[in-house]
Amino acid sequence: MRILVVGVGALGDIVAAGAGRFGTELFADCCAIATANSFPSSGSAVERSRAMISAPGSPIGPSMLRDIEPGAPIEADHIVGDLLNRAGDMAGRFPLLQIAYAHLKTYEARRLRKKGASAAS
Repeated sequence: MRILVVGVGALGDIVAAGAGRFGTELFADCCAIATANSFPSSGSAVERSRAMISAPGSPIGPSMLRDIEPGAPIEADHIVGDLLNRAGDMAGRFPLLQIAYAHLKTYEARRLRKKGASAAS
């Protein structure tokens, strides 16, 4: 679920913005990578997750977003970067995941730049 940090709100907010398909597509990408690495999810787990991701009004949000909002460190490499690494040669098939990773790495770079600027003043 942390992958959904590409959105900037709760899952229900993403759905309300008309962008719910991106959450379900990212989830499908994660499932495909997990399955390719011998960790398939059960059908019931997949269905529960899809329902949660696409639920209008859902207040559930990604934990990484709760780190980003106050400017805290995040686990971009440990979560999304690792997932892309596990995709191996297939990584090019997952552009949404690559965009999410680029956004997270951009956040990290901006956070370090701001931290350096405040330390210098």
